[in-house]
Amino acid sequence: MDSEQKTHVIEIERQFNVSVEELFKAWTEAEHLKQWWHPMGASLTDVKNELKEGGAVEYYVGDSGLEITGTYSEVVPNEKLAYSWVWNMSDEGSESGYKLDITFSPDGEGSKLKVVQEGFSGPEFLKPHEEGWEKGLNDLESYLSSDTGKTDSDAQNSGEVNVNDQSDNAGQDATAQDNVKSAENMTDRSGGYNEDPDQVKVGGG
Repeated sequence: MDSEQKTHVIEIERQFNVSVEELFKAWTEAEHLKQWWHPMGASLTDVKNELKEGGAVEYYVGDSGLEITGTYSEVVPNEKLAYSWVWNMSDEGSESGYKLDITFSPDGEGSKLKVVQEGFSGPEFLKPHEEGWEKGLNDLESYLSSDTGKTDSDAQNSGEVNVNDQSDNAGQDATAQDNVKSAENMTDRSGGYNEDPDQVKVGGG
């Protein structure tokens, strides 16, 4: 039984044009996760990540009643995370638990992420999860490539440029600056999945 289950495994690798440190933060910190990860098309309302062996992993999703919980079995900052992964649906009960191994590694001037998911009871369950991971990692890539995905220092530099640009137009009133801010707030277009919920019940994070 164990050897048979071992064959039901998902392995996905993806390259990113950011440092390993930035990739790790995007995967683990609530302020980043809420921007790019949208399980079943909904937004995360709360995140708990205790980055230590035995620490809790908890994601609370919108008004859908979905809670994703787990426990870290291994934590090596900027290198590896291993944890259990259980989807708790208020109207459908809980899925059987999975095990995730997430590794982060340098790749040229960027970084590489590898996701390994185990614990499937049969091969028919693999495809929906594979599609969910692809969508989730696409959203992560879009987020990290956008202005909202930049590091704090990058964001500060961008803010300084905007301020200088505005100072060149001293004749503009305060409403013009408000319009600029509104435009900046619209840069996050990561959105959610526009797919059948049955096809998106996975996705990193």
